[in-house]
Amino acid sequence: MARGGQGGSAEIRRLPEAVAGKIAAGEVVERPAAALKEMVENSLDAGARRISVEIAGGGLELLAVHDDGAGIAADQLATAFERHATSKLSTAEELWSVASYGFRGEALPAIAAAAGSLIAESRAAGESTGARIEFASGSLVDSGPVGRAPGTSISARGLFDPLPARRAFLPSTRSERTALLRVCTDAALARPDAAIRVTIDGREAFVHDGGAEADAAALQEAFGAVFGRDAAGRAWPFAASAETEVGVLELDGIAGAPEDHRRARDGLRLFIDGRPVQDRALAWSMQEAYRDWLPPGRFPIVVARLRAPTGAVDVNVHPAKARVDLRGADLAASLLRRTLRETLAERRANAPMRLRRASSGLDYSEDALPAGRLSTPPESSWRGTGSSLPGPRASLPSGGRASPDEAEGDERVPGLRPLRMVGQLHRTFIIAEGAEGLILVDQHGAHERVLYERLLAGSSELGEAGAQQPLLEPITIEPGAEAAAAYEDAAGELERLGFAIRPFGPLGLRLSALPAAVEIADAERLVLDVLEKVAGATAPPQRFERAAATAACHGAVRRGHPLDAPAMTRILRDLERCDNPHSCPHGRPTMLEFSADDLLRQFRRK
Repeated sequence: MARGGQGGSAEIRRLPEAVAGKIAAGEVVERPAAALKEMVENSLDAGARRISVEIAGGGLELLAVHDDGAGIAADQLATAFERHATSKLSTAEELWSVASYGFRGEALPAIAAAAGSLIAESRAAGESTGARIEFASGSLVDSGPVGRAPGTSISARGLFDPLPARRAFLPSTRSERTALLRVCTDAALARPDAAIRVTIDGREAFVHDGGAEADAAALQEAFGAVFGRDAAGRAWPFAASAETEVGVLELDGIAGAPEDHRRARDGLRLFIDGRPVQDRALAWSMQEAYRDWLPPGRFPIVVARLRAPTGAVDVNVHPAKARVDLRGADLAASLLRRTLRETLAERRANAPMRLRRASSGLDYSEDALPAGRLSTPPESSWRGTGSSLPGPRASLPSGGRASPDEAEGDERVPGLRPLRMVGQLHRTFIIAEGAEGLILVDQHGAHERVLYERLLAGSSELGEAGAQQPLLEPITIEPGAEAAAAYEDAAGELERLGFAIRPFGPLGLRLSALPAAVEIADAERLVLDVLEKVAGATAPPQRFERAAATAACHGAVRRGHPLDAPAMTRILRDLERCDNPHSCPHGRPTMLEFSADDLLRQFRRK
């Protein structure tokens, strides 16, 4: 017996069907984008090759989807709008192998209950006429035959008019337009063989013409329709697979070029068995794959499609099917991250060195740069006066300069041409000559990249201590409770890099060795900064790379530090050997190129 509000009992009774239907409508269709998602997915399930979407007033005034799919038989159209009516499955066991989008049988009646008016027309293949049905606030008001082409059309007007409380809490029209468009672009990326055309408030907002089949070429076309043709031209396809306990996990997709980074995560699109899903671990894998290619706070464009073995996915764990449970999720995350990193490294290494053209983004004001001028040290100062840089020195040709031709014999990343050192600008940039023009190299960022990759290369893959340089005397550090807790989580990763740190007292740490790959002036500051950086990381690979990036930053030559010719040449030679010479571990560019043609045009000689 349920208790009443005043301490008494209340009678339990079954809700009227109209009330229950409106409650279900609010649960299944919480916003116009949710209704559109169900309608578009029904069209895809029906085998539609052409889908047209009409939207007005953020979906509240009009939400219509027209398709050329298999259609619904005239005598089954009314049944399709009954709760829990579906053609997708009949037993609970089929939930583990269901391949369709909509299978709960709640979407159509929920949309009808949430709309002031809904009209559905459909004609099944092989039938001479179609059927039409009309609802008002979920109640059937009219039905009959209709002449139309094969396929289905559903038009909902006055969405949430019967649910004024829900309508009052909906997002703004502008925000909802974005969500509605996201539904359509997700559908194009999930099923690039289907043509999708979207009209919003009378204007064409999205067009994808579809492909002959859902292959890599069709996906590339869909990628261009969603993110722009230029971005598609710079993007790279990828594919991989891995064995799991229940079968083969397959992965494919398109990785956007790092220069096409975005402010938000809306460029991260993940699909599991064709369903657009949200998964924090897999999204993190995509972000981490680009971590040392992008500036802080920026996100890549990635379309990743996973196909799991039968029985490896539970699609019934989220009311809107926005999340699924995947067996072997850790393996999938690792496969995705590794494949993206390998794709980036391979493609960038073989791409031309030309970067984005430099613009007024550089600040040349006196406050921004230290006093100084273009300096090319005389040959007499090249020996014995240079700043000490960690790591082995590259051999220099006679006279201290390394010409591109002389450097060709060195082992280098394919496609990255050697640079000739010219001088130093403002004690911040190394001026170099490349095959196509003038190169400005950020001395700190470039050296950071060199040390970062040296740290990664020298770390132990087996989890043992990496190469170390012992301190003359151990240092005792008291980092505080949060930093000490961060050390407990990251102790293994720090040891792999070459740190020798042990607990010392209740909240103290004792440092006896540092990574051998870098020279550090302030060891205590380094440890504190490393612990601060790894504190927010939950995954071991993330902690490891953050610690390595922080150590590299501390060991790299600083802005404002004068460098002699051997030191600058050594940085250039080491940078050329890096897997990713174009950006520092924090994603900032290490160099900018001014082509000879650009310079000639500036001097009006071309």
